Amino acid sequence: MNAKERVRTAFAHQETDRIPLSMRCVETAWENLKHYLQVDSEEAVMRHFDIDIRCLDLPPYIGPELPPPYKNEHGELVVPNFFGGKTVRKWNGVEYNWLHFDPPYDCIKSMADFEHFTGWPNPDHFDYAAVARFVSSHQDKAIRIGWPGPYQVFTLLYDTETFYINMIEEPELLKAMLDRFCQSFLEIYDRMLEAAQGSIDILCCSDDYGTQISTLFSPAMWDDFFAENTKKFVQLAHCHGAFYMQHSCGAVRPIIPNLLACGINALDPIQKVRGMEVDQLKSDFGRELLFHGGIDTQGVLPFGTPQEVFAETTRVIQALGRNGGFILCGSQDFEGDVPPENICALYEAARVFRR
Repeated sequence: MNAKERVRTAFAHQETDRIPLSMRCVETAWENLKHYLQVDSEEAVMRHFDIDIRCLDLPPYIGPELPPPYKNEHGELVVPNFFGGKTVRKWNGVEYNWLHFDPPYDCIKSMADFEHFTGWPNPDHFDYAAVARFVSSHQDKAIRIGWPGPYQVFTLLYDTETFYINMIEEPELLKAMLDRFCQSFLEIYDRMLEAAQGSIDILCCSDDYGTQISTLFSPAMWDDFFAENTKKFVQLAHCHGAFYMQHSCGAVRPIIPNLLACGINALDPIQKVRGMEVDQLKSDFGRELLFHGGIDTQGVLPFGTPQEVFAETTRVIQALGRNGGFILCGSQDFEGDVPPENICALYEAARVFRR
């Protein structure tokens, strides 16, 4: 069973020869792992752990030349982006994070402003030939694409407080903006899927609908603002023979039935928060839903011992891995505060569990 077969078999809720493995890291964690393993590339790290999935969020931007990066008054690097906003490289005490600012959609204050606005992402500004090259270079792996979905990335480009206020005060304007934003990315993903000629296995959209203790929206409000566009992304994936994975951090159990009603196939990242207990999730939703993630990047991975990570990983595999329907990785991208030894312990637990 190769990696693509293994992942697709897990999505079919059938037993695999071993637990499928996934991996995402922030820049500092990649560097820490390369140094620890004495390898020179991210691909070499993934080969070391026998990771089954390779990710291409979006194709390279090839549109009109963007303004050049510059240093702000604090000496921080500022980079204009193709969304029309900017990102600044901020040090958080452990590693650098890219923070969005100068949101380009803030100028839309009325339906008239919306109708005259032309700054939406342009699908013509991406190199879809790069998708074919990426797929060709990872023929033995499962391929995952995607980043923006119906909600979260939009809030990086539009003042978040205004977003929440307008859900009540200007719902039709906000829905029109969300629909137009999604229209761009539905076209981008469609072209990516076409370029890959059936070789993409997963379309994953990232929308953090949860907090540490609850959802940000009631199920009814979620349906009102996000269900129809979620269905469109799901249908697009399925039309191209791919599975749809919904990314949402947080305590999202109350809207899992809503997500399933939209046709999603998988939920990522299964954070260790209220209502997301792995045994109960598997019992209640395991016949319909594949779970991706599950190992706590807020607790045991940064602060536990390798032995504790090994034990927790084994517990999660036993809970979520029954009868397929599980892909193992951290509950978020590995951050720079996660010791490489603990990442090794996570994947060692999967190897030993297979044995």
